[in-house]
Parts: sequence; C-alpha cells; structure tokens
Amino acid sequence: MIFDLTDFAIGEILYLSFICLILIFFLRNTITFTYIISSILIIVYFFYLSWGFNYFRLPLERFISTEVVISEKKIENLTKLFSVQCNKLKQEINYKQKNKTDYLNSYKSLIKSTGQNFKYSNFSLILSYMGIKGYYNPFTNEANINSRIPEILIPVTIFHELAHKNGFASESDANFIGFLNAYNNYNIEIQYSANFFAFRYLYNDLYKMNPNLAKDIYESLSNDVRNDFLIVANFWMYYANRFQKIQKVIFDLFLKTQGQKKGIKSYNEVVNLLLFTFDGKNKFILDENT
Repeated sequence: MIFDLTDFAIGEILYLSFICLILIFFLRNTITFTYIISSILIIVYFFYLSWGFNYFRLPLERFISTEVVISEKKIENLTKLFSVQCNKLKQEINYKQKNKTDYLNSYKSLIKSTGQNFKYSNFSLILSYMGIKGYYNPFTNEANINSRIPEILIPVTIFHELAHKNGFASESDANFIGFLNAYNNYNIEIQYSANFFAFRYLYNDLYKMNPNLAKDIYESLSNDVRNDFLIVANFWMYYANRFQKIQKVIFDLFLKTQGQKKGIKSYNEVVNLLLFTFDGKNKFILDENT
C-alpha cells in the first residue's frame, strides 16, 4: 500500500488535520449539528469499508477444540514453562549483548526483512500518557507503535498491531497471533518479549486462583527478569493519570459495540487460546484451517 512506502505515520497527520479543522469550524461558529452527524457517518462508513468488517470475523476459538478443560493445574504448568523460558532467554540475551544497540531501528529492520511494515508513532509521548502501547490505523492501514514503552514490550506489541493489520480485529485473537509470531521468531529478544508477555497474563490468572502458588513461581524468576517487571511497572506508574480511566471506558465501550462482549477485558482471553493450543511440550498449534 502507498502508505507503507514511508516510515512516517501519515495517518496521524490526517487525524491531526481533521481535529484542527473541527476546532477551526467550532471557533468560527460555522459547525452545525448536521455537519457533525454527517462527518460521523462518513467516518463510520469508511471505517467499515476499509477494515472494520473484520470485527465480524469468526474468533479463533471457534476453530480450536474447546474440549480442553481449563484448570488451575494447567495454568500452573504453563506459567512454570514460561518462567523457565524467560530465565533461559534473558540469560542468553545478557551473554549476547555486551554493548547496547539501537533496538528501535534493529526491530524495524528485522520486521521489514520479513516483508511486513510498522511505524513508530509521532505522538509516542501522548500515547504513553494515554496508557497505549500501540494502535492500528484502519484508514491508512498503518500499525503504529509507541516508541517510548520499555524495550521488552516492543516486539510483541509490534506483532499484535501487525495481526490487526492482517485482518484480526478481535483483541484476544491479535494478542494470540502476535504472541505466536513473536514466540516462533528466530531472534531471542523477540522470543523473550513473547514469553514475558504470556507469563504476565498467565501469572495474573493464576494469582486470582492461588496467590501463594503464583508468588512461588514469580520468585523462581531470575533477578534480571524480575527487574524487567519492575521497569514495566515503573514506566506505567510514571505516566499514570486520571485521563487514562476515561480513555479505557471509551475504548471498552467501543469494543463492546464491535461485538467483543467483554470489552477491554477481552485482551485477557488470550489465556484460553494459550491453553487450548499448547501441545504439552513447548509448541502452540493452531488448527490447519484457521
């Protein structure tokens, strides 16, 4: 697509221009109720025409056997697997990277070499204050990533937004496809990001069932891995603000209007997909027809 010819997030300029036009019309008192309604209808029309119809796509769970019973033991086993993987990969990364490289450009080049493209947002600071790691622009078909988030979050966020770009509208599906592509990547930093991502979701679910068991598994993580958890927590704590709550309510409502009944909580459904597709060893297998 033409917008992929540049690394500049063109869609963000279009968004900014639209907002400026609305403000100009508003200040001049030339904006009318009819104009507002017409603008909304046009935007909605182009949204569904360009990409929004993907919200009507059957979710991945429909293609996966649901005979798998979700139990505390299965969540425990998978959480332990990812804890071991995180420790192993982090150790390999520490051994490999004696000198810090420009990881933003490194990930950019690596993803481009696979024939896919994403962009770092021009408004990463604003996204940080909004609590957003990345987003997909359906009007320009651009996957935009917040370049300020901790490095550990960037790879899996890239693959999440690329999943949206490839037509997976459901947040749980995009979470899983993003995880799967990062998990199977040859780059150990990207693999680590995927394992770290999966561990966080599973750990949170296990903690609700058995806090003591979850804490024991967390304690088995190396100091370096736990430090990455601290880095992520401190990052979001630094940018935390009241507006994030409003933004989450709006996004939650949007997701529900698009058929995702659990709204923003649908992100957590990736745990089910992890459990349903895990082969019991170290692979995650989707039905060949999906």
